[in-house]
Amino acid sequence: MSLKRPLFMMAATVSLFVGDSARASYNYATSLSIQTTGTTPGVTIVNGPTGATATLDGTTITLSNVARTALFVPGANNVNIGDVSITTTAVAPASTSFVIAYTDVFNLTNVPPPGSADSRSFTVTGFLTLSGINTGNGTTSNSFNPPTSGNFTLGGINFFGSADTYSFPTVNGSGGNLGGTLIATLPPVIPEPASFVMLGLGLGGVGLMGYRKSRAVQV
Repeated sequence: MSLKRPLFMMAATVSLFVGDSARASYNYATSLSIQTTGTTPGVTIVNGPTGATATLDGTTITLSNVARTALFVPGANNVNIGDVSITTTAVAPASTSFVIAYTDVFNLTNVPPPGSADSRSFTVTGFLTLSGINTGNGTTSNSFNPPTSGNFTLGGINFFGSADTYSFPTVNGSGGNLGGTLIATLPPVIPEPASFVMLGLGLGGVGLMGYRKSRAVQV
């Protein structure tokens, strides 16, 4: 007799340990604002529902909120926690330089199964520095304030998050972003006693069929 049936039984039994974990996912959304304290005096700040802007002498830096859905568990993702763009009317050799202090509220939501529906907000702060910005030149740099990383559990899912990257925007051109890393892992699965029994029956069935086949060959 073929071993296909008992092997199928064993596979079906082992699947009890896997469950629906592959369907787990999480979402996130950010909310950015610019603070007066720590920002260069004279800068005009506008905080709104989609992000924030800071303007000085015709140069504007815009921080835009972002949202992402259906990021899978387990998995590691590079996350975008805020878009950054720069526009200016300053013509060389004139230029603009200033510093802004920003706050980025990162809201993370776990979507079961497994685990439970849960959400939590984290606050990231830092400084963006604009140097020598005009229509042909200029640089920007970013500095996150510590702590910039941490481990936590959300809805029964283990997460490690860090704010550690910055993609430079082009003056009057392509945008950049504030970014980081988010790693989601499932907690260890401890099977129920009934699952152990079913696994034992599946393995026992495979062994019995192998023994019967061996006996048939000897006869």
